[in-house]
Amino acid sequence: MSYFSKPVTPAVLSPELRALCNALVPDGEPLYVDVKPLADAREDDCFPLVQQQVRSFGGQSVIGWSLWEFPTLFFEAEFHCVWRQADGNLVDVAPKRADCARVFFLPDGRRHYEGMQVNNIRRPLRQEPALLAYFASFDSEFDLLNRGARAQEHGEITLEGAEAIEHHEIIDKREAAFFELAPLFPKIGPYHPCPCGSGRKVKWCHKEITNAA
Repeated sequence: MSYFSKPVTPAVLSPELRALCNALVPDGEPLYVDVKPLADAREDDCFPLVQQQVRSFGGQSVIGWSLWEFPTLFFEAEFHCVWRQADGNLVDVAPKRADCARVFFLPDGRRHYEGMQVNNIRRPLRQEPALLAYFASFDSEFDLLNRGARAQEHGEITLEGAEAIEHHEIIDKREAAFFELAPLFPKIGPYHPCPCGSGRKVKWCHKEITNAA
């Protein structure tokens, strides 16, 4: 039997995910957007990539939140931008760190991109100390990587001296929390979101996963 080990595209708008959506965008409605990453582009570099597409081919940028689910453990919202093509279709042109066919995207017309990073928003589905420690490690890393003038920087950041040690300690805490959470990772069942990122349940997507050893 296979297990989840990372967040995936949600297959349903559950009450808990609806609550997160309402907190982000009252009365907002998420929708699935196909991922068609641009070749040789940087991962998750959505804002400049969409601006590039708008300049080259028209259309407009749509700012909002990509929604992710780690079944039974947490939901996560990532500040994001997709491209509305001239024909009105939405496309996510940013490459992902893992295979993802579609994102569950919540448009947010109130937000504007001002060149600064925005921390992900995470909501636990259970009050596990290790899960809260896992979240805290991401918050600490975000604060470190966006400290001072780095808030306006993009791409890979190199840390030195005390900050490099601080970052190493944060990653150690994250790995320890992740290891402690491992026994809670849910088995991939037929009614869970498919790990391929299609936004469909396993039963109607890669059902063979549930038969894996």
